[in-house]
Amino acid sequence: MTRFIRALARRTLGVSRTPTYYLPWLTRPGLACAVLINNIESRFRPGHNQGPFPSAVRQFDADGSFVREYAVTLASSTDAVEVPLAPTAAGRGFVTVDVSRIHSDLYVTLSDGAFYAATHGRHEFIEAYPAPVRLFMAAAGALLGLAGRTMPAFRREQYAYVGGESRSHLLILNLSNVTNRIRVSVHGERGGRLVPVPPMGSHLLDVATLGAPAGAEPAVRHLHLEGNAWFNLYLVGAGPRDLAGPLSLMHVK
Repeated sequence: MTRFIRALARRTLGVSRTPTYYLPWLTRPGLACAVLINNIESRFRPGHNQGPFPSAVRQFDADGSFVREYAVTLASSTDAVEVPLAPTAAGRGFVTVDVSRIHSDLYVTLSDGAFYAATHGRHEFIEAYPAPVRLFMAAAGALLGLAGRTMPAFRREQYAYVGGESRSHLLILNLSNVTNRIRVSVHGERGGRLVPVPPMGSHLLDVATLGAPAGAEPAVRHLHLEGNAWFNLYLVGAGPRDLAGPLSLMHVK
């Protein structure tokens, strides 16, 4: 029923969805981030396994600004190309990848030369709202924000952990062209935090700022997220040095 209501609302408001493949990216001094482009899953698919396979990787910064486009060509279905991403002052965001000729999961990697972590992206969509709807959502969102609330068009549940020696952050991706006011709260506790994420932008949320209990042992937190537009998230293992040391990056269901 919820899916039907959302589909009806999109048609009524004129919201369009563009299919895309996206992956998060994260950089820090001494930490390199790269996207691994391959087409390995198509090697046994007649009609889809003959190269070359051109593609393009588009990188967006935390504020939603366009950073750079990388042109990629795979010579064959078993070829792979590593695309190092340009670091920025914010050091986070997401990339979209043209997969019109590619039929495979793609991966993003983090490495400091000694430690290595990787996760795959998602084949989903980007939402675009027409100008009148964007104006309405900006006005309504500002009013609701005075009470620390948002329009709960999309919801996510996520477990995260925090402790004195290790913690997780949430990398929240706004996959739309409107400001996404995302309210994050801890299940069973009062209050919450409103996180405004700019169009096509991202936000790195420290779970400890939500009032996580003190102590060296990690404590699990059940988080509830709701936003006025389409968003998704990745879990970042911040480690004992809180983003200054080895990091992990993991997709969530």
